[in-house]
Amino acid sequence: MVKEVMTDKQMQFIAWLITTATDKCQTIDEVKEMNKEIRKHSAGLTEQEKKETEE
Repeated sequence: MVKEVMTDKQMQFIAWLITTATDKCQTIDEVKEMNKEIRKHSAGLTEQEKKETEE
C-alpha cells in the first residue's frame, strides 16, 4: 500500500480554495450545500459517506 503525503503548499492551496468558495456563500445553507458538492467530488469517500452527502 502506497501512502501519499501532501505538501504544506498543497494543503494551503486546498484551504484557500475551500475558503474562497465558501466566502461567496450568503447563508449557512449555501455553505452546507457547497460542502456537499465538495464531498461529492472528493476522491476516497466511502460508499456510506457518498450516500450521506446525497441526502
